[in-house]
Amino acid sequence: MAEIILHPCHPDYCSECIYHGSSSGNCRSEDYNKHSYKVNCVWRYCPYKRKKGVQQENGGEGK
Repeated sequence: MAEIILHPCHPDYCSECIYHGSSSGNCRSEDYNKHSYKVNCVWRYCPYKRKKGVQQENGGEGK
């Protein structure tokens, strides 16, 4: 079955990320916070987004 990929402008785009702060709604990713201008104004999507319950292809290890 195909996976539904939300557009970055969708209201639930950040809520499916593991870094989403549920109480405050802010991103808890340090990389996102360091590069928030590039994420919002240059790239227009979040390369730091990690979906809840999905393991990374490299065995779940960080880079």
